[in-house]
Amino acid sequence: MSGKEDCDVGLVFLIVEGAILGWLAAFILRAESSRSLKINIASGLIGALLAGLVISPAMSAGNLASGTYTVDAMFISMAGSLAALCVANFLRYRKVL
Repeated sequence: MSGKEDCDVGLVFLIVEGAILGWLAAFILRAESSRSLKINIASGLIGALLAGLVISPAMSAGNLASGTYTVDAMFISMAGSLAALCVANFLRYRKVL
């Protein structure tokens, strides 16, 4: 695989991971409306991308976008997704979103 293909696979992984975690959060929280589902999926995507592209390389845990796949980088992107979901749901239930 070339470097470009590794980058594509890493980004696809981050997008899929964030979307799945957002969907699961909507399912667990029983978010019935489509707006709640969209907010959860979007916040999961944003959190996974931010953590996977910025925080993980800064912590020298690997860079999913460049093809350096480590378990630490995957856990960091998952934690970023979950943190963004927590913030989004906190703001939504306080009637900010």
